[in-house]
Amino acid sequence: MKLTTLNLQGFTGWQQQEPRIVAYLQQEDPDLIFFQEVVYVPEVSAYNQVQLLNTTMSYLFEHSSTTRLQVGLEYPTYREGLSVLSKTPVVKTDTIILKKAPNDEHNRIVQLIDVFIGGQVVKFANVHFSITDVTDFATAHLVETLSILRARGEQRIIAGDFNLSNLDDSRHIWESEYLSSESTTYISFPSENKRIDYVLIPKHYSFTSIRTSDTPLSDHRAVTVVIS
Repeated sequence: MKLTTLNLQGFTGWQQQEPRIVAYLQQEDPDLIFFQEVVYVPEVSAYNQVQLLNTTMSYLFEHSSTTRLQVGLEYPTYREGLSVLSKTPVVKTDTIILKKAPNDEHNRIVQLIDVFIGGQVVKFANVHFSITDVTDFATAHLVETLSILRARGEQRIIAGDFNLSNLDDSRHIWESEYLSSESTTYISFPSENKRIDYVLIPKHYSFTSIRTSDTPLSDHRAVTVVIS
């Protein structure tokens, strides 16, 4: 299966970015696409960016969780969240709010998606953890996400913006159960020459390929992986 993850950066530069995003995704043709920084801003559009993209992409299955209410810089009300597009049926979804540290400006969620692929249900998690420029909020979010999954007896393919420039530092948390896309060298946040977008896969899967878009599609490059 092929999946892509991309942080859309809200509606920033949308008129220029939208056709480039569509062109990339149509070329890659992934089975599933995981999006972060999906926003509902009625002053800009009655639809979020993924709903707009899918008018062209025409994926049959779409789910958005724009559940985070933020203080907007340009608009007074700013709703943000996560979305997924899938070629095959989405049979179940769940959205869980992660714990918020006292000095973290953002609420974060994890979007759990069960998808029917190749005659079986495959479980995914779409994530966008908090920024770690000064304080490391993201590692706690990763720990909590894995704890939620372990409590449910689940291993999921986890994709998204981890906001960790060195996932290897947290290897002790996940390496007994998961393989990471960091096994390939790439840059997903070019303005700071960082890799902060990853895919973790349970060890009964393997990576066939890991690559990014040649150019940024927002302030991020898309990360596309093929899993077998």
